Amino acid sequence: MTVFVRGRTALVGAALGATVLATAAVPATATPGGAPATVVTTGVRGLDFAGGRLVTAERSGSGDAMVFERRVSADGVTVGARESRSYAGPFANGAHFRTVPCDMGSCVELVASGHGDYGVVFVDGDDAGTESVQFWRPGDSYHGGDVHYPEGTAKLVDLTARAYVVNGGAPVKQRADMYPSYHANAAPIVRSPTAASVWGTSLWAAASTTGALTATDIEKNKVVEKAATGAPCVIKEVRAVGRWVYWNCGTTGAAGVYDRTAKKSFTVPSGPALVGDGYLVRHDRTAGKLLLTDFHTGKVTVTRVLADLPAGKTADQRRLTWAVDKFGGDIAYVDAANSLHIVPSGVPAQPLAKIASDVGDTFIDIKGVNGLEAWLSTWQFNKPVTWTYTVKDWTGRTVRTLKGAGSGTEADVAWDGRTDAGGYTGNGRHAWTLKATAEDGSGTYTTSGTIGVGGAVPGFHDQGGYSIGDLVTLNSSGSLTVQFGQTPGSFDGKKSGAGWLAGTLAVPFADTGSDRCSELLVRMPGGELRQYAGRCGTSGYTPAWSTPRSARAGSSTTY
Repeated sequence: MTVFVRGRTALVGAALGATVLATAAVPATATPGGAPATVVTTGVRGLDFAGGRLVTAERSGSGDAMVFERRVSADGVTVGARESRSYAGPFANGAHFRTVPCDMGSCVELVASGHGDYGVVFVDGDDAGTESVQFWRPGDSYHGGDVHYPEGTAKLVDLTARAYVVNGGAPVKQRADMYPSYHANAAPIVRSPTAASVWGTSLWAAASTTGALTATDIEKNKVVEKAATGAPCVIKEVRAVGRWVYWNCGTTGAAGVYDRTAKKSFTVPSGPALVGDGYLVRHDRTAGKLLLTDFHTGKVTVTRVLADLPAGKTADQRRLTWAVDKFGGDIAYVDAANSLHIVPSGVPAQPLAKIASDVGDTFIDIKGVNGLEAWLSTWQFNKPVTWTYTVKDWTGRTVRTLKGAGSGTEADVAWDGRTDAGGYTGNGRHAWTLKATAEDGSGTYTTSGTIGVGGAVPGFHDQGGYSIGDLVTLNSSGSLTVQFGQTPGSFDGKKSGAGWLAGTLAVPFADTGSDRCSELLVRMPGGELRQYAGRCGTSGYTPAWSTPRSARAGSSTTY
């Protein structure tokens, strides 16, 4: 059955990321009666599932090794058409995505971010004997690749949105960082390797003492939380998902989940596991079953069979034949016939919450003189969202509305100062609001703030570029001064020019051209009316600031 659901969303617009919503239908596969979706493939050679996006390594129709993406609905019933993300085969110089042995022969280790990116280890071609970690974005481009490790040593331990932790080098070091967003990042945390995971901006890592975990804010390099888990070992593996922090003493040792709300741990079954929101999944190879353990109430309530999954030949098949969407999502696995299955967890997820943000400055200058030319911000959430960003001017009028959907766990906002009609807004203070709504209907998140806008359309009688009327005065020394108006009814700052004759009258006017600077009208003592090109508050005016085209009494002349 073929239907069109969850339209692919493209954000397009003017320079610097001005965005409007455009939707194109995406063919999707759905199963009758709302049953979990199944997708036939020619063979999956690695997969991960995050933020409702299923990424897989497969062969294209022409036989090339590729990474593909399919978008999965919040209820797990519909799966979007396979979309190409990147080439995954060998390049002419020998470079390639690193592979590991698996039942298909060799598989690509993919780690998905939740907001549409995925990470891989890339074996360099030109710099032989080295490899790096790359974070591939939609559109066949990537971040990272700047840190090189000896070949065979790099491991992408975890990835949540833009936060990651990588082990690599000789001797091995652990590197935790936020890969680039719109604004500058703090220096990475480089440390001796331990069990580690990232969630939001926090690096959850095992301490050197038995059962101890610490959470370090990656942006501040500061410990923000400590946990005594009760684990009977120095913890070997960590997986953080919001309220829950999974730990184990090795895949055959003791395992548990630390509840950050209750400040205590409870025991869960051991074995190679992946953690979702309120549950964990493990592959019982002896029984040939994929098992789910539900702990969303703060204790283990039930362990049940999700699906039949044969033992295979590979001991640990996490992200090779099965994966878990930790962002409030479901489970994906590949059966013996190479069909992909999406299985809803059936476990209530946590309410929608922001887990990280990178919010723009409180001022933009559209001309790029005194600030950035656009307002650029991102928010990361614990589950996929749709979002609406609204900007109102100082009168309360809505000037711009941006919307996003299908972008996973991220709201990525870029406003270049233009209105919904396509022109520039006025200079002055603007108020913005972001509202994000969970795709699964489990809550909303709203935040707001203000942005000062300069370099846009000036107001009448405004020389300072902030849509507040200004006053022009002339003193006995012949100095003409623009006094910049402020709210409420005061003045702050001024610009002066000398050489004006007594009897000169000046009025700040408006921008009658296209430079977005208000002109100054001046009546000279002899009756001549002059129009001086605006300076946008950068300097004062002098009588001979520019050469007039004409200077006839009673005429209007631009200077």
